[in-house]
Amino acid sequence: MKVRAPGKLMLAGEYAVLHGGDAWCLAVDRYAVVSDATEPGGFTPPEASASWRRAVAAGLLGELPPEGSARFDLTQLSGGVGRKLGLGSSAAGCVAALGWAMEREQPGSVARHLEALARCAREGHREVQGGGSGVDVLTSACGGLVRVRFERGLEGAPSIARHPMPEGLRWRVFWSGTSVRTSEMLARVEALRSADPGAHSARIEAIKAGTEDFERALSAQDVAGVLAAVRRLGAAMAALGEASGAPIVTPPMARFAARAEQFGAAVKPSGAGGGDVVVAFAQDDGAMAALREAAAVEGFEEVDLGADGAGVTPMNTRERCLA
Repeated sequence: MKVRAPGKLMLAGEYAVLHGGDAWCLAVDRYAVVSDATEPGGFTPPEASASWRRAVAAGLLGELPPEGSARFDLTQLSGGVGRKLGLGSSAAGCVAALGWAMEREQPGSVARHLEALARCAREGHREVQGGGSGVDVLTSACGGLVRVRFERGLEGAPSIARHPMPEGLRWRVFWSGTSVRTSEMLARVEALRSADPGAHSARIEAIKAGTEDFERALSAQDVAGVLAAVRRLGAAMAALGEASGAPIVTPPMARFAARAEQFGAAVKPSGAGGGDVVVAFAQDDGAMAALREAAAVEGFEEVDLGADGAGVTPMNTRERCLA
């Protein structure tokens, strides 16, 4: 038995999702794979154990899997030795682990109980991580381009909506050459909230406004509108970084974004920023080719990624878990 779950790219709503804003996230075709362990005594990540406990309490699982009964393969989500891409490996591993446990106990249960799986995986992941939105977990479970909204706050049940990418919108991902700890970036932004609530609120509201622009453009299938929203989001994230002393948009990222704007494209950090990956959008193949050249000049390395539309999937059946 094998179950896989995709990684993710944050496209809009970083930081603001922790303060009532929407988040837009895309599942990508790099996967965490969980399978039956061939030898006993393997390590089980704490996020997986926590999601199993939540699932047992919710009646989703009849019992906890034996410790060491699952094998975890997260290599697709890493960038190699010493590299962290920021594609949500722990979230994807948590989702795949819960899917594996459910399929092991009752084949076909992932497809039948996807919403409950996503909820238990998110709760277990947040328990171990000490908070966070869990948007990466929800995206990994559902697949596709999703909007996540917390109408009742982060402790409440989220609403999830899938949405198609606009026809003609090109996107690629580039690694910055530097890995970053998300917790350190969040700590600096939280310190700003404590020291200057007004400045923090203004910067967060700017990200929310950019995210609303992003949603409107997606709904209208407006490629130019998406590009304008991405530029606005990049500028808002840079302003939050300047106010908090966090290098959310690094100098190479800022130069890359400025080059992109010269030929109508747009670039922004994906996730907390400061390193890991950036996501680049373009209106046509010519602009994307120019983006690739600009990325190379600024020291960015292209990452071969595509979208995943299936979410968590038992690999023996290859069934789609969400239509």
